[in-house]
Amino acid sequence: MRDRLPEAVLALRWDRAVLARPLGPVAAVVAGLAAVVLVVGAVLVAGHDYASTLDERITLAAPRGQVLFAALVAVGDVMSAAVLAVVLVAVCLAAGRPRHALLALLAPAATGVVTTVLKPLVGRTLDGADSYPSGHTGFATSLALVTGLLLASAPAVRATAARIAVVVVVTLLGAAPMAVALVAQHVHYPTDTVGGFCTALVVVLVVALLVDRVVPAVTARARPGVPPGG
Repeated sequence: MRDRLPEAVLALRWDRAVLARPLGPVAAVVAGLAAVVLVVGAVLVAGHDYASTLDERITLAAPRGQVLFAALVAVGDVMSAAVLAVVLVAVCLAAGRPRHALLALLAPAATGVVTTVLKPLVGRTLDGADSYPSGHTGFATSLALVTGLLLASAPAVRATAARIAVVVVVTLLGAAPMAVALVAQHVHYPTDTVGGFCTALVVVLVVALLVDRVVPAVTARARPGVPPGG
């Protein structure tokens, strides 16, 4: 079994890119803009232990529904997040998209690491706990973004505008409920969720760009004479 594993891995369709042309440049621009928003937000709230005026206004308008929102927040906990990520990896493999599976494996975990590292650096707190950027929102966004990229890679979605629309809609549908739940549960300030959203955009899109760049070179070395796909 161990000897057959490399052959089985190489037999997968590694030529199918995560970011089909011309989505690569679009992803790079979006990641850059998200990084700017993330950094500006961090500078504005660094060291604060209170809500901004914008946070207060949004929080007052937040809907109520404690049981539902508590359940949504629980989905972003470590164990639930790990299970959902593994399920998404399996779905990507079943769809014949190993690069997406690799992205689903790496990006949510990397997003979690980045949000965890940034929180104490920014030093914004809510009830004594570091809060910016939101790790739960980052996870939800990363999972939704990978799902959107997977759906956008379907053969039926050919136009670039349609692919972008699919990615945007699916990402927002995945991220927004978690962000609303966190604010309604007073777990995060609204701007924390924006920071988590932007963190996920940066991490997932950068990892996607790296996967599309590195995988063809690795598979080409593993299979001499076979031109790398991409």
